[in-house]
Amino acid sequence: MSASTTQVPARLQHALDSQRRWGEAGVHLVPVRHHSPACALALSALLEEVHPATVLIEGPVEYAALLPSLQDPRTVPPVALLSLGERTASYYPLAEFSPEWVALRWAGQHGAEAAFIDRSACLRDDDDPRDDARGAVARTLQAERYLARSRSLDALARRLGCRDHDEVWEHLFEDRATADIRSWRGFFSDTLAWSGLARLDVEREVLDADGTHAREAVMSAALRRHLPAAAPTGAGEKGTAAPAAPVVVVTGGFHIMALLDCLDATEHAAWLPEPQPQPGGPAWLIRYDFARLDALRGYGAGMPSPGLWQRAWRARTGASPLEGSGTGPRRATRRTARSVPEPAGAARAFATTVVIDVATALRELGEPLGTAQVLATVEQAMRLAALRGRAWPGRCDILDALTSCLVKDETGLSGNLGAAVASVLAASNVGEVPDGIATPPLVRQVRDRLRAARFIIDDAVEHRVSLDTSRRPRHRERRELLARLRFVGSGFAHQISGADLVAGTGMGQFLEEWVYSWTPMVEAALVRAAQEAPDLDVLVRTRLAERLTGELSAATLATLVSELAVMGLDAEAGDVCDRLENSLGQLSDLGELVEALHRLAGLIESTSRLRLDHAAARIRSILHRGDAMIARRLSDLVGLEGQEALQAVDALISVRDLIIRSAADDERMGEAAQGAGFGAVLRQIEVLRRSRDAAAVLVGCATGIAASVRALSQEEAVCAVVTHLAMGADPARAADFIVGLVRSAPDVLLHSPDAVEAVTGALTGLDDRAFVAALPDLRRAFTALRPVETHRLAEMVAQLIGAAASDLDTVWTVDPAHVALGSQIERDLVASLVRDGLGEWAG
Repeated sequence: MSASTTQVPARLQHALDSQRRWGEAGVHLVPVRHHSPACALALSALLEEVHPATVLIEGPVEYAALLPSLQDPRTVPPVALLSLGERTASYYPLAEFSPEWVALRWAGQHGAEAAFIDRSACLRDDDDPRDDARGAVARTLQAERYLARSRSLDALARRLGCRDHDEVWEHLFEDRATADIRSWRGFFSDTLAWSGLARLDVEREVLDADGTHAREAVMSAALRRHLPAAAPTGAGEKGTAAPAAPVVVVTGGFHIMALLDCLDATEHAAWLPEPQPQPGGPAWLIRYDFARLDALRGYGAGMPSPGLWQRAWRARTGASPLEGSGTGPRRATRRTARSVPEPAGAARAFATTVVIDVATALRELGEPLGTAQVLATVEQAMRLAALRGRAWPGRCDILDALTSCLVKDETGLSGNLGAAVASVLAASNVGEVPDGIATPPLVRQVRDRLRAARFIIDDAVEHRVSLDTSRRPRHRERRELLARLRFVGSGFAHQISGADLVAGTGMGQFLEEWVYSWTPMVEAALVRAAQEAPDLDVLVRTRLAERLTGELSAATLATLVSELAVMGLDAEAGDVCDRLENSLGQLSDLGELVEALHRLAGLIESTSRLRLDHAAARIRSILHRGDAMIARRLSDLVGLEGQEALQAVDALISVRDLIIRSAADDERMGEAAQGAGFGAVLRQIEVLRRSRDAAAVLVGCATGIAASVRALSQEEAVCAVVTHLAMGADPARAADFIVGLVRSAPDVLLHSPDAVEAVTGALTGLDDRAFVAALPDLRRAFTALRPVETHRLAEMVAQLIGAAASDLDTVWTVDPAHVALGSQIERDLVASLVRDGLGEWAG
């Protein structure tokens, strides 16, 4: 893609000539692709040869305050500079093979001035006009979206037989011989031609709208301020004397053409607006990881598979292949691109290291893989690279070799092979930022507490932990820390299964299952939170105050009490209980009231998992006062009919469960059982049971509840059932009564043949229309029975009607259309018999 052999547009040709002339004048404009090891290697060669006095880097101007941290030898990439706007978190990642990182570290090691020259991050919230970008909560400040959309690069990809612009880039730049890359003049001339083609595909109006021109105006103004004395404005056109203090400008290749236009005062320079003052803003240095840097996972700048390019960088710069392994120890080593001859076989050694790492990961996943397969894969990668005219095997060559040699079916790079490739090419190791360097106290405190609690935070992998909080106090302390970080919205951890005291699920299980991971997003969330609170305890109290603002429902307050209890905040939980009690007293909905009380009862049952001293007494007090609250709502059920009555059955069953839970707690506390704490409720249920005006489904439900909590003996319950279903009872009310009874207390039927006989008689007395109307509710009621209970009931009914239990306890799978046809035939037959005076034959 040399400019001398390729016909290029006039503007691009002018830029190529201008880049050369300004370089001769001591101003080296370096067009890079972000996170490209080839660009980093060429830039390293340029810096060693030119030895500039000033290095200017594309990046928000406020990042200058972080230069000491970036140049500290204890800082180990991948790291990211973080800016926080009102709506978004902006990241500026740096890997050890990023050209910007090479420039920053070289400047620090050689005493050169380093400066960031881009527009402030706080002014770039609306730079991207796309709707999906405007709504994003996280974004990169090094976006390269125009490369992926370039028509010219697409045409070049088709001409070269490449799959996309990434493979074109690898083919033309990354897979060159090391010596060719170190020939930086030709290399950066070619990268300017590459990026210039993409630039020419974009209309001026688009670059105005997305803030690109505004950014370039700021960068060009900063460049003019740093021009060396021997290179006055216009040198790009005229040529000048030898430079006294060279300047190197490292930016994305997309911007170089605009900077050259400004230096040469071409007609296109007028496209840039006047640079606005840059207010700057706070910025932080945080740890980052390759999983977030991977273009295949949605990162908007750089290339896919950063783990591969780190290996390529280390292989070309002479680092040990083993040191490049994603599983090796992390050390803050000083690494530069050394000017040494490329070792013979370096390309094969690089490919071998990558394939061996993938094979090792595959074996750890249980996939049998022999040495011959590994060697064949390496050989395949090398031959593919040679066939495609590449000096080094690239990402596409290695992935194609892995696919052709290791894939056993049509799944391709998925399953275990895909997982192994991802673990190698986008490892989850995070960088290192020394304590006390551009890190808020909150972040340091949280990391220290997590380490003390033995959580793994040295990578960004999702880890799983099982906590036995009921029997191991240390596990309870670990759970409390996870719960606090969840409460403040850090995104560090969440519970996935086991005994969940907040959701009220899995309460019979011993263990709590949590997952957690320390990601850049977690660190960014804590950095943002550090503006509100200096430490985690203050942050929790701040979030609690926010949650308590405004009018809150009883359910919300009950959930909040549970969260505070799980976090070990006993005093705060007790304080919220005061507000919860007032809210419960104002509730008119029985279901909401009982649901909130159930949540509190769950906390009392789980006191062995919690640190509840003050709050436990308050919760028990609310539960005992809940007796009067529920009793008042029960008196309102008498007038309910139809669907409202059916919905009230659910609330009544929940009341029954609450009474039983309370009785169990009373037994643990040494008090009288059998619902002693719910006397008013039991009296109101008795009133409902005896009411002639209440809906039959509620009467049946109340009868079942009285039997369940032993307010009625077994004999009394059976007598009540038989009485309600006696001869002459209204069939519709009888069916509703059965529904309420079975849903609340199926045991009454299972242990009493008399009750079964009464129910059977009532149901067989229904005509077809009444039975079909009651059938959905009956089905719902009887689905509460376990299979063994269903079979037992079938045996009792079969004995009454003289049938076999196997005929009743059978699931029939019949086409509904056939059922409808059979029913119609049966009705027609019965009608015919009646017309002929043979109605008694119809049974």
